Amino acid sequence: MIDLEKMAKEHEKLFPKATLESQVWKLEEEIKEFWDAPKMNKINELADIVIVLGGLYRWCPIVAFEFYEGLTCMDYNWSLVEEEVESKWQINLKRKWEWNGKTYHHIEEKNDENTNN
Repeated sequence: MIDLEKMAKEHEKLFPKATLESQVWKLEEEIKEFWDAPKMNKINELADIVIVLGGLYRWCPIVAFEFYEGLTCMDYNWSLVEEEVESKWQINLKRKWEWNGKTYHHIEEKNDENTNN
């Protein structure tokens, strides 16, 4: 199981300008990407949603936890999702981020892998 509380503490350091509203916008963005993704990319997109829930946990821990629990009822291999979350989160911790006034997006660098927060 993903430790949303730990992720929230790291999120606060990594994204100091984030707000509840910005996290909700990011969650909506990631849910849309999940809906639009082909079946072979669903685990990748679920991982992005879980990462956003880690940030949302800063303001609404019960909502974030219950949303996460609901996701785990979906028919996907959750050990693969959790591995993807851990991998993407470690990449995110090393990235440079830019605040656009609404959400954070990573600044592309050479050899940067494609991961979202």
